[in-house]
Amino acid sequence: MHTESKNVLELLQEYKIEAKSVAVAINLEIVKQEKWDSFLLKENDIIECLTFMGGG
Repeated sequence: MHTESKNVLELLQEYKIEAKSVAVAINLEIVKQEKWDSFLLKENDIIECLTFMGGG
């Protein structure tokens, strides 16, 4: 997909993803939430937004 977002935080905002309920991995490496605004996205990055759900 194509995005104009420059960092992880902008990407989450662009797609209206609730920051408190997601973990983000870039190229299979978890990016800590405190680094989302400074972690720059590059072309061909593999981005995963993971949410956790309870169940039974």
